[in-house]
Amino acid sequence: MNVARLAPVLLLAALALPAQAAPKGSVTGILRYRGCLTGVPGATVSVIGREKQARSDTGGRFLLELPPGKYSLVIRGPSLVPDQRVDDVAVGPGKLSDLGIVEVWADERPALCVPDAAAAAMTGGVEPTVAAAPDLPAIDLPGNQVTVGGSTQGQVLVRASPGTGPGQFGLQGNPTRDDEDALGPPTFAVGPAGGLLVLDVLNGRIERFDPRGKYQGTFPVARAGAEPVFESDIAVAEDGTIFLVTESESPTLTQYDPSGKVLLSGALPPSFKGVDQIVSVRGRPTFLMLNGQSVRAELGWGGIRAEGPRPGLPAGDVFVQAERAGRWSALVRFVAADGIVRRTVNLRSAVPIARVRLVGVNRRGDVVLAVDRQDGADDESTRAEVLLLSLTPQGQIAGTVVAPPGDRRWLFREFALAPDGSVIQMQSDVAEVRLVRWPLPSSPKDGAAGEGILRGRILDGARPAVGAAVSVARAHRSALVGPDGAFELRLPPGTWMIAFRRSSAPGVPESAPTEVKVTVTAGGTIDVGTVQLAAP
Repeated sequence: MNVARLAPVLLLAALALPAQAAPKGSVTGILRYRGCLTGVPGATVSVIGREKQARSDTGGRFLLELPPGKYSLVIRGPSLVPDQRVDDVAVGPGKLSDLGIVEVWADERPALCVPDAAAAAMTGGVEPTVAAAPDLPAIDLPGNQVTVGGSTQGQVLVRASPGTGPGQFGLQGNPTRDDEDALGPPTFAVGPAGGLLVLDVLNGRIERFDPRGKYQGTFPVARAGAEPVFESDIAVAEDGTIFLVTESESPTLTQYDPSGKVLLSGALPPSFKGVDQIVSVRGRPTFLMLNGQSVRAELGWGGIRAEGPRPGLPAGDVFVQAERAGRWSALVRFVAADGIVRRTVNLRSAVPIARVRLVGVNRRGDVVLAVDRQDGADDESTRAEVLLLSLTPQGQIAGTVVAPPGDRRWLFREFALAPDGSVIQMQSDVAEVRLVRWPLPSSPKDGAAGEGILRGRILDGARPAVGAAVSVARAHRSALVGPDGAFELRLPPGTWMIAFRRSSAPGVPESAPTEVKVTVTAGGTIDVGTVQLAAP
């Protein structure tokens, strides 16, 4: 055998072999309500920075398989305080990391909960891992019943009848009834100067109106096939550039100049079939996906370059997510680029919530939401409204207005933001399509100056007051108390009365609160020290 010839061959073969990846490890644990022996079934345990999650079984146990490294876990569930975290979870190659008991915070004290002392005795006195819960300000939405027909503040800008003439739209069927063939303009956008652009799909064109609703002209849009594509959306950049996305068998993005001339067009990757809407962020189209994430895209002669996914709709240096949390509540999350939730705002409603939609982010950075609420009247018929609200990055409501439902059986976009902060709604019925302006105040100048931080420690006798409530009724804010009795609460600048109250079992009257008056400054930190709860 010629060893001299064989050696290079063996060397090349060795170089061609793929590198052996380190074996994966896993992490497990048992989720239990804080201070209870009750397991938490059906909770979702996600890994920040990875598309990896697991669901807890009936006993609360979960199992995740991960590459070696250190991770942060996020725990969510229908009965839990949202976005709880367990940080610095180490996973070794081929090893099982057992967190043991992981205690999570419940929205309300669960039934059949064993007291702290008994729970500790039954678990052998082993110190559990306690998930960290974020500051969760709770805001009560206005209104105790549905406002039929909306408020009287709406201003009708455009009334368009069916037809093919100037200022008319192609309409088909009756959208106010159970008509599967009811079709009309699926979407519209507002330009940088307040002008309106409506996608008239049945007539194959985009029609323009000035900020007062006066007809300004039209330009044609290309069709991917013989049939019009209703799964479409448009957005307008600050320089007037128009972006049109069509959700056909091959999703397409087309870019027009302000006059309506086609500049570029390209096919989108198959993953873009989950597009919910398109917005313009800093002159580039951003796609908001059905899963709440966003993807930015850039058209060029070499094709489409995409960036993402990002954890929500861009809003300054954070991303925003909104979702319906239950029949009576919705959650708005402000998320950093790395997926860490900076703040979660709990919107509580006295009227049942059907769904929550992100309308956009205005020029002051306020997040604008459309909260669909509906209830049954005495005769069991459904009454509905849409509560439009703007929410500051600090978690405060800046303005609200009640609009009627759009009465459109099929729609892609019902609302869009105008440069002045108002919201434009597209309504339709069997006779016409209407574009209505709803005024929506933005945050005042002093409201954007920042919030202060209030912190301290609560004792019940000589023990930390775990489970105690810290609330500010006038600001609709509350805070969680940690295992050592510590709490932290963010508040707008001003003078506030803080109420501290010990937890009570279901059916037992609440004890009288201990109240402390504090003055909070913008950007300041106020430490109230140790607060002793009053004797029961």
